[in-house]
Formats: sequence, structure tokens, C-alpha cells
Amino acid sequence: MAAQERDVDWDAIERLPSFQELVRGRRRFAWIAGTIGIGLGVLYVVLAGVDPDLMGTHIFGSMSLGFVGGVGLIVLTWIITALYMWRSNRVWGPLEERVRAEAEAGEPGGRFSRAEQPQEVSS
Repeated sequence: MAAQERDVDWDAIERLPSFQELVRGRRRFAWIAGTIGIGLGVLYVVLAGVDPDLMGTHIFGSMSLGFVGGVGLIVLTWIITALYMWRSNRVWGPLEERVRAEAEAGEPGGRFSRAEQPQEVSS
């Protein structure tokens, strides 16, 4: 049998200050990281198309500016991923727990609890 369904007031959850803080923080991070990553990626492609001689300039040894820039974009992607994971574990995870606790406090029986919900038994 299926667990008994309860109505959840998602609008009330969305109005929680901790939920709004969580959404704002994630959105801000996504915009900043996305702008930096995409901006530098576009700059790299535009420079490669507009001035290939610049991108072919040897910086040291046989390493060109284009090669170093490409590797730099890959490293930047790893850095953004690591920053996201760090921020998620240190900031957003605790905020998610606070939102869950506040939502459960406002709802008897705790729709968000990890415990099994009682199942309805029919004869």
C-alpha cells in the first residue's frame, strides 16, 4: 500500500527566510561562476579567432599562450567545481537542514523526515 499523502504548503516554505537565503546564495554563486567561466571561455575563443598570432606566442619553451589559456580554462572549471562543493558542504548544507527543520516544525508528522511514514492498512 502507498504511504498516506499529505498536503505540503510549498508557498510557506518558499517564504521562510532561510529558504530565501539558500536560493539567493546559490543563484549568486551560479551567476558569478557562470559569468567568469563563460566570459573567459568566450574571450579565449574570440582571441583564437581574431588574433591567432597572439595565441601562438610562445610564453616559455614550446608552450604557447593558446595552450596555457586552454589548460587554464580546464583548471578554472576544477576550481569552480571545488568552490561549489566547499560552499555546498559548509554553507548550503546547513541551510538546507535549517529549512527542513523549520518546515517540519510547521507540519505535524514531518513530511520531510527521513523516517518511514506509517502505511495505511486496508482490510
